[in-house]
Amino acid sequence: MPDKILQPSIKDDRNEAFELIVARLQALDLSVLAIYDIDNVDASALFDLADQFNVLGHRGWNLATTEQQRRNLIKESVQLHQKEGTPYAVKRVLTLVGYPDTTIEENPGLFLDGSWTLNGTETLSGASLGSFIVTLDPIQSSVTADNIALIVALINEWKNARSYLLDLRIGSISLFSNLLLLDGQWTLNGTQELDGERNV
Repeated sequence: MPDKILQPSIKDDRNEAFELIVARLQALDLSVLAIYDIDNVDASALFDLADQFNVLGHRGWNLATTEQQRRNLIKESVQLHQKEGTPYAVKRVLTLVGYPDTTIEENPGLFLDGSWTLNGTETLSGASLGSFIVTLDPIQSSVTADNIALIVALINEWKNARSYLLDLRIGSISLFSNLLLLDGQWTLNGTQELDGERNV
């Protein structure tokens, strides 16, 4: 029990009751109130903190598989929101949820995706403006069929509104099966059928 705060000359039942209340309050563990100490807050508070800092769902929570990844996501959420719509935000949030060393190629070469009609009305300039390709590190990244959609949704949440994701790759392998790259390996002589699908 802490030191007595009342002088003996003013001790009575009412003041002794007050002293007991003060002693009980001093014995309380106030560390539970430090909810913004993200490294040490109880794990049960993480979901609500992620909601408060707007990183739930496709904004990172769905791909964060460990408690530490979720803590890191919440800790960096303010900076991520300040940089939202930039390649930095996309790369950083992917790193936080387990995809380090991601690269982004902006305005890459054009893709035959079924939306082009080769009738002379368009000029193939060699660049697809407003688009980008995300390439995950093949050594450090584990990708399954189930989480490809989650990765794409995460990217779409953090990219800017005017840009669109053209392709998601792991190393040199395209994870989008319906995109064909004009990379000089195609001969438009009738021997290949451009049906919009890449046969990996």
